[in-house]
Amino acid sequence: MAPSPLSLLHLDTAMEDRGGQRQLRLLALGLAARGHAQAVCCPPSSPLWAALLAEGAQPGALGAPLRPGALLLLPTVRGNDPRGALHCWRLRQAYPDALPVAQTPHAHGLWVAAGARPVVHRRVDFVPGGDPFTRLKWSRAARCVCVSSAVAEVMIRWGLPEARVSVVFDGVRALPPAPPAALGEGPVVLAVGALVAHKDHETLVRAAQGLGAPVYIAGEGPLRPRLEGRGVTLLGQRPDVAALLARATVFVHPSREEGMGQAVVEAMLAGVPVVATAAGGVPEVIGEHGLLVPPGDPDALRAAIQRALAGDRPDPEAARRWAAARFSVEAMVEATEAAYAAAG
Repeated sequence: MAPSPLSLLHLDTAMEDRGGQRQLRLLALGLAARGHAQAVCCPPSSPLWAALLAEGAQPGALGAPLRPGALLLLPTVRGNDPRGALHCWRLRQAYPDALPVAQTPHAHGLWVAAGARPVVHRRVDFVPGGDPFTRLKWSRAARCVCVSSAVAEVMIRWGLPEARVSVVFDGVRALPPAPPAALGEGPVVLAVGALVAHKDHETLVRAAQGLGAPVYIAGEGPLRPRLEGRGVTLLGQRPDVAALLARATVFVHPSREEGMGQAVVEAMLAGVPVVATAAGGVPEVIGEHGLLVPPGDPDALRAAIQRALAGDRPDPEAARRWAAARFSVEAMVEATEAAYAAAG
């Protein structure tokens, strides 16, 4: 039986369009279809605002009613704007019965600074700090929704009560079929991810030396200058990931920290053999349906990629079926709905 209709205020002040923002779009639309009343509070200039507007969300001003089955867009500040906590306080005054939800770590801090007890989504597997404000933030969390059991274990070991922790895997839909991207002839190795430290493309660059197949990385980020000119091809931020996957012979995910790894699921759903590091929640994603190596080991990563290129890897069709059953959007929406109801 579905819980009673909920009233929710999702807060996301990010200006990026990464896994968390994609999950929030799927979640908010899925919860609206189940009759819940919600507002997504995000910067009007953000990709999230534009995407939800295109999906039929209605923009409004502070105080506009939250209606069952409808999705309201409310403007908020971006990033570290010092007015963020004041805006959250005003949201609480305007919607006193709504459950505050923090979709990002920054949103978590803003809700707590405004005196709220939010539900917090946790998408990373690193250990929180021990400073007083971090301790205060988590003491005020009504519930922590973790993207994998690995993330949940980190939070529980850190000190969060197990009774306030839920595990909800991302919901991932297969990308629409597309003709293969033009990436030359022969086998192709593909990675997709932001060029940031925890994705550890440095190890992939080192593994690419002597690999015998070209390596392409789709994604953008601050580490681009460090990776350029080192034997891999940086494709930048690409809107045609489906076409890249259609061309890829092997998909590689070299992270040293990873809450779950949506890109891994997308590759499995596309039928591309996966080689990945056993970081965070990635082993939960792959199970026995890909090749796992230790994080930060370029020799092990190279050897596993070469095995996959030679055809010595788990059946991609079995991997596709596994991913489709385990990471459906519908399961993600229902499990998140239950976590919110438990917190409320």
